[in-house]
Amino acid sequence: MAALTVTDCMTCEIFAVAPDTSLEVAARLFSHHHISGAPVVDDEGHGIGVVTLNDLVDPDRSRGAGMGTSTYYKLRSGVIERFDGGKVSTPGFAEEIMTAFVVQVPADMPVREAMRLMVTDGIHRLFVHGEDRRVAGIITSMDVLRALLT
Repeated sequence: MAALTVTDCMTCEIFAVAPDTSLEVAARLFSHHHISGAPVVDDEGHGIGVVTLNDLVDPDRSRGAGMGTSTYYKLRSGVIERFDGGKVSTPGFAEEIMTAFVVQVPADMPVREAMRLMVTDGIHRLFVHGEDRRVAGIITSMDVLRALLT
């Protein structure tokens, strides 16, 4: 465990949403891919926030009347692939409910340090950044647990 780095545990192929991605599309994405959160990224793949399942179901989160887009992304090895999430029929978009507090860590950080950050900040996911500061992956509390079992 002491020698593990973030690279050893992180998920390299991740789904992300745009600031204007519809909440309906985000919910569909989470459900279809069995994920509990996703980075909110700009067109170049820089992390600007995070949307979680808790954000989607929180009835106290303010939502506007505007319709979001159906765009979401798959990030893999520095490549951003754009997808269409289907029809949008309900208002609200990711930027309205996202948490703008983003913790990014380098891939070579020891896992113990990453775990300490998660515990200290009370968060379940950290963005892993590449040299260009784009989101290169994500490490979640589940990723760390999975690594501990192997």
